[in-house]
Amino acid sequence: MTLPGAPAEVPQAPSPAAPRLAWPLLTAAGLALAALLLTEGTGGAFGLNLAVWTALYLGAVTWRARREGQPPSREGVTLLALAALFSVAFTVWAPTPDLAFLNTLALVLCLGLGSAALRFPGLARTGVLDGLGAVLSSGLHLIYGLAVLLDRFPWAHLKPASAAPRTWGRVGVGALLTVPLLAVFAPLLAGADASFARALDALLHLDVNLERSISILGHLIGWLLLTGGLVYGALLAARPSLLPPAPGQGRLGLIETGVPLGALALLFTAFAARQLPLLLGGALPDGQTYATFIREGFGQLMTVALLTAAVLRVAYALSTPESRRRPAFRALNAAVLLPLTVILASAAQRWVLYTQAYGLSETRVLGAAFLVWVTLTLAWLAMTLWRDQAPRFAYPALLLGLGTLLVTTALNPAGLIARVNVARELSGVTNAQRRAPQQANAADLLALGPGAAPVIAAHLDVLTDCAPNPGASGVPECQSPSSLAASLRDRYGHPRDPRAWTLAHARARQAALGLPVPPGPVTRPPAGVSVPRER
Repeated sequence: MTLPGAPAEVPQAPSPAAPRLAWPLLTAAGLALAALLLTEGTGGAFGLNLAVWTALYLGAVTWRARREGQPPSREGVTLLALAALFSVAFTVWAPTPDLAFLNTLALVLCLGLGSAALRFPGLARTGVLDGLGAVLSSGLHLIYGLAVLLDRFPWAHLKPASAAPRTWGRVGVGALLTVPLLAVFAPLLAGADASFARALDALLHLDVNLERSISILGHLIGWLLLTGGLVYGALLAARPSLLPPAPGQGRLGLIETGVPLGALALLFTAFAARQLPLLLGGALPDGQTYATFIREGFGQLMTVALLTAAVLRVAYALSTPESRRRPAFRALNAAVLLPLTVILASAAQRWVLYTQAYGLSETRVLGAAFLVWVTLTLAWLAMTLWRDQAPRFAYPALLLGLGTLLVTTALNPAGLIARVNVARELSGVTNAQRRAPQQANAADLLALGPGAAPVIAAHLDVLTDCAPNPGASGVPECQSPSSLAASLRDRYGHPRDPRAWTLAHARARQAALGLPVPPGPVTRPPAGVSVPRER
């Protein structure tokens, strides 16, 4: 009943139901099955299988998007192509442990963000917050994406008609629904009763392995969750980010942002003035240790550089458009960035001093790559701030980071570290930072992975693996070249599953099999006995 004078109730049209589509779920299921076939039984090793699956996914989603009349965006294709390059990097090289972790994160990021942006151009003009929202949304897609694909599937089409000629079709649907039930419950019951397992084996002539069946089922479900989330983001999601867009205009004037930026510029200038004598001197300051001046100082300076980029970007976002275009605002940004170049030079000098003293390591290689990326990112930020185009900062900065990681992987850090440290020992390097020649440690080089194996195999006579023996009060226990060769053969002498083939493992196996086999068994030296290196 409507009261007099009250507005009449307007009937609301029901919201249109989401279309029922079979191909998204079938695409995700096919990709999940392909991933299972490529990885099951490889012991979790990735190589050629990862590159093949990534190429399958990239081809499937881009082809399907074009078929549906939705041309893929340039940003989405670029990120998915970078994902393919990272998968190829796992095939060609064997990254060191920390680098492999970073490559895995980059691969997942490129797949998720590239899928989310595949049908939505404009990521190149997206701000930092909007980009982070897209990354977060792509991660959430992995949680509920498969459920949406299952909900959108036209299950009603599987229901056959009741007419008599359709009886065999109804039986086929019933059989199709029976297979997954038996695949789950039969192994469980077989594992509960050995006599039932033998009877089932005699009936079906199958070797029922409960643990393997559950493992395969769990892996398939995991791959379905991954492919379902990626396919949903690439082909069905309504928008790339679930979060509302960030406000484009700030409300602070030049005074509000100028005071903190001016104070930061004064602080950086004072610090840079203190660093200039050290930069010109090129040596460790008196009374300073490597742990405080270089190792801890390098990390702190890199943190300062990253926080500075965040502060300048936030100051730009909070400022009014009129304040951003004023020359004084640009001068404040320059006053902060100019002394920051001296700070970056100080960080680079500390890296050089540490490398001169201790040679290369995985941490130092990653530190150098991080320094390169931060420097390029700050240069790009300075350019966008000067041109009043800071909203275009995030996407190129991401591409710079991914490109730096790819180049670092292509340098084969494991082989580079092994070559540099062995060469330092062979040439007896001494300098102002190192008075005694460095000895390369075989255990550290072995931990780098197969990328270092050819260098180790070529220099068995100069490598040593000395470590304090816990029960001998510091008496060294050294590894002889014969035992080191045996370690290489144990690690890389066996053939690798063709699905997980990598070029780095193939070269490591060739180097290990080319080593001479000792006539007798190789044993470790007894505790407390020092074995001299063979020259």
